[in-house]
Amino acid sequence: MMKATKIVFSLILIFFLISFLFYKSYSSIFVRSIFANQPEEQKHLQGNEVLVSFLPLEQGEATLVQLANGKTYLIDTGNKNSSEQLLKLLHDHKVVQIKAILLTNACDDHVGGFLDVLQEFHVEQIYLPELIASSFSIPTSYQTKIKYLKKDDIEQWSQVKVTVLAPEEPLSLSPQDNSLVFQLTHQDIYFLFTSDIGDEIEKRVMKQYPLKSEILKVSDFGNNTASSLEFLEKVDPQVGIIFSSDQDLYQASQDVIDRLNETWTEVYELSKVGEVQITSNGKDYQIEVIKGD
Repeated sequence: MMKATKIVFSLILIFFLISFLFYKSYSSIFVRSIFANQPEEQKHLQGNEVLVSFLPLEQGEATLVQLANGKTYLIDTGNKNSSEQLLKLLHDHKVVQIKAILLTNACDDHVGGFLDVLQEFHVEQIYLPELIASSFSIPTSYQTKIKYLKKDDIEQWSQVKVTVLAPEEPLSLSPQDNSLVFQLTHQDIYFLFTSDIGDEIEKRVMKQYPLKSEILKVSDFGNNTASSLEFLEKVDPQVGIIFSSDQDLYQASQDVIDRLNETWTEVYELSKVGEVQITSNGKDYQIEVIKGD
């Protein structure tokens, strides 16, 4: 009798564990990973769809947001050393002009390709964090196109909403903590972009905002100074994206990856998997992983 009871108890535990995993990974979300040798031709987005592409630069961060109405937005521009790669990827995505570029901080891994993008494409608007705007070098001819963003600002990119969560005040001793933090929302699907912030800013935004997001752009290339377990539990992401910096200096911390795994987050290190494309219809999303050469 005792043995039978143990078996039943074990089966119940297994059932609840499987149910939790299913809920965490697929709670109204359809995830599909596809590996290909070359990027696909420009996707034909329909209706309300949004395509968010995390570009696998050798060094630096750049995320392309494309809407069904043809408008294109670029979040950060990677390192100068990856400018040629960034321009090629943008052309692969059939980008002709850019509605706006949003720069999250003035570090080389975020703004290095900025001037090359300006020379290659027509850019209508440039978003900068207001508190650290003087840190950016913007050509005189583009000064009138700048829009400054501060905490609690909301920008509407057609069906996509950008809500700024930080910075609240300039922190001169920690320039990375001055980075722009924001949620990009497409109806029920939330993307959290944390730029290069550390755990001190994570604590601040946790106190002020409901951070629950399906997709997390992991801070500072997976540096162990950020992505605390408390923060990850608050965000509760289903997907974590880690960009690549100078591999000779540092790589994503195994401690950060372990914490992401502990919170049941599916981790995509772009240096290992290639480009990650997320297509959202506002209710659920698909993931496609495009493996380059």
